[in-house]
Amino acid sequence: MARFGVNDAENYGGNGSSSFFSLRNDKDIARVRFMYNGMEDIEGLAVHEVTVDDKKRYVNCLRAYDEPRSKCPFCEANNMQRAKFYIPLYNCDTDEVQIWERGKNFAQKLSSICARYSSSDTPLVSHVFEIERNGKPRDTSTTYEIYEVSCDDTRLEDLPEAPQVLGTIVLDKSADEMRDFLDTGEFPNNGSGNREQRRGDEDRPSGRRTPSNRRGDRF
Repeated sequence: MARFGVNDAENYGGNGSSSFFSLRNDKDIARVRFMYNGMEDIEGLAVHEVTVDDKKRYVNCLRAYDEPRSKCPFCEANNMQRAKFYIPLYNCDTDEVQIWERGKNFAQKLSSICARYSSSDTPLVSHVFEIERNGKPRDTSTTYEIYEVSCDDTRLEDLPEAPQVLGTIVLDKSADEMRDFLDTGEFPNNGSGNREQRRGDEDRPSGRRTPSNRRGDRF
C-alpha cells in the first residue's frame, strides 16, 4: 500500500480537499491541536477516486511512486493517483477529534509548522492553533491561515484516540478486488463494513469565533 511521509508528497499526484473538519464560510475560525508529536508522525496516503453506490469514494493505491504501474490495477487502468493527508485534529471548540483532508500542497505548511513548533521537549500537540478560512463557500482558491496561540503540557495520551483512516474513510482493497471492480463496476460485498466518507463542505460546521488577541506566527 502506498503510504508516504511528508517529504515524499511531491512524488504523488493530484490535490483536493474535503474533510470531516471544515470551516464553511469566509473568516470562520476554529482552535485546534494537530495530533502529532512531530514530522515523523505525519503520513499521507496515495489513493484513487471511484464511484460506489453513486457516491465518490477513495481507495488506497497499491504502489509506491517508484514501483511499476502494474502493481496497482487502478494505476494500470489510468485511474489517476492522488496524494492525500488525513490530518487528525483535536477541535478545542467542539471537544472532539476530527479529520482534516488536505492535498499534497499542504505538505509544505505541515513541514513549516513541525519545524517551528515541535521538539523533543515540546511536541506539536502541546500547541493550540487557530485555523482561519479565507474564501467563500465553493471558492476553489480558498486558503487557510494558521496561527499559534498558546502552548501547554498536553500530550497525545491526554486526548481521545484518532480514528483509523485506512479501511474506513479510505477503502482498503486488494488487487483482485480492484480487478473485480474494473470488470463489474462493483467491489465484492460492495464495500460493506466501510464507513462512508463525507465530502466537500457538507461536514459539521465550526462556528465563527473572534480571533484571539494574541497572534503567533502566521503560515
